[in-house]
Amino acid sequence: MKWVSTFKFIPINYSIRLAEIQDRTQRVIFDNNVRGDRMRILLSNKFSSETLRLKRMTIGVAIGNAVKTPVEIQLRGSSEIILKPGEVVYSDEISFHTEPGDRLAVSSYIAANQGIESVCGFWARGGATVELNSQGDATDGREYEAVSSQEIYPLIKEDPSSLKAMFFYGFSAVQIYVDDFVKTVVAFGDSITHMGFVSNELYKRLYQKYPGYIVFQNCGIGGNRLLQDATYIEDAPGHAKMFGVAGRKRFEEDVFGTDSVDSVLTLIGINDIMHPVQFECEGKVPVKAEELEEGYRYLAEVTKKHHARIFGATITPCGNNQYPDQWLELFEKTREPVNEWLRNTDIFEKVFDYDAAVRDSDKRGYMKEEYHIGDGLHPNKKGGKAIVDVIDLSLLVGELSKSNRI
Repeated sequence: MKWVSTFKFIPINYSIRLAEIQDRTQRVIFDNNVRGDRMRILLSNKFSSETLRLKRMTIGVAIGNAVKTPVEIQLRGSSEIILKPGEVVYSDEISFHTEPGDRLAVSSYIAANQGIESVCGFWARGGATVELNSQGDATDGREYEAVSSQEIYPLIKEDPSSLKAMFFYGFSAVQIYVDDFVKTVVAFGDSITHMGFVSNELYKRLYQKYPGYIVFQNCGIGGNRLLQDATYIEDAPGHAKMFGVAGRKRFEEDVFGTDSVDSVLTLIGINDIMHPVQFECEGKVPVKAEELEEGYRYLAEVTKKHHARIFGATITPCGNNQYPDQWLELFEKTREPVNEWLRNTDIFEKVFDYDAAVRDSDKRGYMKEEYHIGDGLHPNKKGGKAIVDVIDLSLLVGELSKSNRI
């Protein structure tokens, strides 16, 4: 038996106070794919300078917008969960039965006025959801009229794009005690992983094909680079610290820190190519192809150390008509040779050709119009499906135990 995270995102360091919340309940609803009778929550206040006080926290099975027979989550025997600045800790163990196919809901009530600095988040609808109420303690599971994240968090409300993030606070993972045959698949990367249009499509196909056998975790961070820490941007919130430390620095902790992982699917590198040019940093030139290749070798070495399997992916296009022509030329001078190397390297179990799945064959460096959200870089729902179409699910998961059929 072992603990696995049936739901997991990576806390983001925004380095600012994102919101003030008082007398509200937050409800995070997500898909579970494994059976278990014991559970614990990875509580998190990782990047906050303030103490976080959750008056009450529960978990139960979501039925629509309500929650069936919620069970209280405690920390050190207390119903009130108090997390010090920077604290990350597991809750007390909970006796709770869940089955594959359950939609689970974690409800958290904040009573007194509370500043929120430390959050996890995602963008794509159709997977997990975050709902807040307008007032009151709804941790008893009662249904309520939901208030969107953008009404609570000014940063989201002011986002000029049509995509509005969903933030949640107080925890970053939900773990279930399961049989050893359950496998953990992790997606690691930047915003293309983090946003969820690719990741949601992937986990839904995995859960449909392997009910009871697989947990999927999203370990992406938007803006993340493989080789360098967050790009400094003067007029960005928190000067863009939300892009995170370098992927190679965070890889081991974020991927292997909570779970015994079986397979890692990586897509990272486009921000190493774009950011120096876009934001005029590091000499205003993309990294060299050889530098990215060395970074991928490091990820493979760490994965092997943990006796897991690692899969790669070619870097998808980023062309945008609003970019100066010289930008795209600089991007492609690195992206194209890196992709050619990825297609031929033997450091991964397999490299899935995301680039070939979504690129516009008539326009060098561009994604097909119908496959992105409007910026030429981030796949939309249709683009996510096209990408997941090239992933061999059986190869990604590997052999399953024959002695534990559900």
